[in-house]
Amino acid sequence: MDRYAIFLILSLLLLLPPASALDTAVPAVRARGSQTYSPLSVWDMGFTGRGVGVAIIDGGVDDEHPDLKGRFVAGVDLTVPDTPLTPRDGSLNPDDNGGHGTFCAGCIMGNGNSSDGRIMGVAPEATLIDVKVYRALEAGRLAENIVMPAPDRLIEALQWIVDHKGKFNIRVVSISLSVGVPNSNGTDRLSQVVNEVVGAGIVVVVASGNEGPDNRGFNPPAAADGAIVVGAVDDKGTVLREDDTIADFSSRGPRASDGDADPFDEFKPDCVAPGVEITSLANSFSSLPAAGYSTASGTSFAAPMVAGIVALMIEANPSLTPQQVKEILHMTAEPRGTPYDPDLPYPHNKWNPEYGYGIVDAYEAVRMALALRGDSLPAPHLNEIPSPDDDGNFTLTWSSVPGAESYVLLESDDPTFSHYTAHDHLTETFYPVVGLSPGSYYFGVVARGGGTFSNMSNTVSVVVTGGGEPPPPLPTPRFEARELSVEEGENYTVSWSPVEGASTYILQEATASDFSDSKDLYRGGKTTYHITGRPPGDY
Repeated sequence: MDRYAIFLILSLLLLLPPASALDTAVPAVRARGSQTYSPLSVWDMGFTGRGVGVAIIDGGVDDEHPDLKGRFVAGVDLTVPDTPLTPRDGSLNPDDNGGHGTFCAGCIMGNGNSSDGRIMGVAPEATLIDVKVYRALEAGRLAENIVMPAPDRLIEALQWIVDHKGKFNIRVVSISLSVGVPNSNGTDRLSQVVNEVVGAGIVVVVASGNEGPDNRGFNPPAAADGAIVVGAVDDKGTVLREDDTIADFSSRGPRASDGDADPFDEFKPDCVAPGVEITSLANSFSSLPAAGYSTASGTSFAAPMVAGIVALMIEANPSLTPQQVKEILHMTAEPRGTPYDPDLPYPHNKWNPEYGYGIVDAYEAVRMALALRGDSLPAPHLNEIPSPDDDGNFTLTWSSVPGAESYVLLESDDPTFSHYTAHDHLTETFYPVVGLSPGSYYFGVVARGGGTFSNMSNTVSVVVTGGGEPPPPLPTPRFEARELSVEEGENYTVSWSPVEGASTYILQEATASDFSDSKDLYRGGKTTYHITGRPPGDY
């Protein structure tokens, strides 16, 4: 059998303590909640990839890592023969002597056990199907190249996944390997098999490669028409997306033309995600520092983040097809760079060779997935502000939405809402604004209920010219009980004294005594609030 060099899509290994870790990257794609984007994140909606099977085709996964506890449901080792000791029925649990597969798994489904919940994957309750296709030459580090029979073994792996998709609920495949024909136009055998897997109803997410701006195209399986191909951005170690730039090493498009009637299947990469100095899981063979974590860069680690986002989308709407998933990612990605051809129809007028259709946005992708499910909440209508241009004190009101449990009011000085302040857990349909300084302000409101959000309402703007003078302070309300002690999961009610002249009370919760991490639990006219489902801790 011919042997090919297979290169892991890995730019460089940085043996550093956690820097731009998953605790930055996962909130940056708006999967995990953060001070910057909450409550407009997928985890705030209640989706964590629960029960969605993700197959990782790699060098094995060390599922004994504490951060992968309970994730493994099936595995196969295609580097050894099918024998009673190494069966291929899914019952074998492969090891990982190189670390690459374990690192990728952490990006998808790490649960944060070794970091007190700080470093977690995009979909921490997705399930792992471990499909091992190579053995690393050098144990204990992320080996940068290995030799294996390929692309035949990847074809074998993909066929195994299709054969077992129903048994293990395999909905997503994550591949951070590049093999076979360089600069393929997608007609090679491996790319065609990828298309067959997609046709069988399984989403295939592939790393674009690390050839940078000098890229001459894409190697299989990234050349496949049906694959979702992912490049990398540098998130600069911040959750804020505005400073993200394309990673120097991320392979650029387009793909070589296959000469067919589809003018857009050459538009690769499809999207980009954080892939620079990512901190994820180190396997048990590793001597890497930082208590079970290591740091590395490459499109290898951007792709599994998108695979995790796909798991979130499928949990939200299990009826999604791979084509719908791809189209949603195209439409909801945040566009960057100069469009390749701005005269093309939407969303193809967004695409460019560096960023693809843009930086992936998990929150918007899941919202669109829910909209296709057909049971999303209607958007509220935000009423115009009376006397908007005299001072900074006014009351916003909006229409009630059937099925809404609460509302989120967004406030920004940017009409595009690229950044905003979120006033969350509003149970009434009004909000008093006081003391705004001179300037232009924009408001929108979102309904929340049943684990989902509505689209944002119409935007209402106000120009404050005189500067707001807040009204005289009201007396301070007092809690009826200063301290409470309850068991884990026990529900309880807090109540406080009414204040004469008050129309609205604001109840805040924090875990820090100085309220540095506070969030609004309630705004409204009642003097009681029922609290449920708190984990152990001081509040």
